[in-house]
Amino acid sequence: VVVGDQEAGRRVQLRMLPPTPHVFNETCHFSHRIIPSLYLSGDFVDYFRIGPDRIGFYLADVSGHGASSAFVTVFLKSLTNRIQRHYEKRAASNTLSPARLMRDINKELISMAMGKHLAMFCGVVDLAENKLIYCIGAHFPPPILINDGVASALEGRGLPVGIFSDATFEDIVIPLAQKFSLVAMSDGVLEVLPDGSMEAREAHLLQVVSQGPKDADALASLLQVDGDMEVPDDIALLVVNRNE
Repeated sequence: VVVGDQEAGRRVQLRMLPPTPHVFNETCHFSHRIIPSLYLSGDFVDYFRIGPDRIGFYLADVSGHGASSAFVTVFLKSLTNRIQRHYEKRAASNTLSPARLMRDINKELISMAMGKHLAMFCGVVDLAENKLIYCIGAHFPPPILINDGVASALEGRGLPVGIFSDATFEDIVIPLAQKFSLVAMSDGVLEVLPDGSMEAREAHLLQVVSQGPKDADALASLLQVDGDMEVPDDIALLVVNRNE
């Protein structure tokens, strides 16, 4: 019965995820892949339109595993839906602040007193102004941006979301090249990399991403992970590409 309940929960969780791959404005491609360590995952990905030229997105890694962590992903999805409804009702000139969103999530998670927190990478791709606005809350390994063929790790560490009531989060804005790729991974990916120091693993990820995977499935192949393998921790992959 427990397995049946978890399988049902897994189906619900899968239905909450955005379509993959998905194309915004005919040029910006989003895709994701989640490989759970159990039936249910504490990792979650979402992306959504904010007005005609902006796409909001996040990758969240909830502490722990299993049903209680998966429940927090339901909360995150409901928050995403609320954001979309809010922006549909207001002028398209509104810009989502990733830092403000993470402050809101921080406040609500603490008030829920579930004993859960998350590492999170949240951002907005602005296709009209060719810029990325992002905020990082204890997310590791750092997201990697390829601008004009040059791969580099994004700066920013921040505090975990859902622990400190006075935590502050900061928006960082960087220009995007006409062709760019953005890759984010949850820390579960570090468990399946070749043994070595953390610096060596980060360098390995940078080298892998430098190959320019066209989507999350291609990234999973480069990392040699697939949906059937047993992994010690949930793995979430998010790949954003604009090639035109």
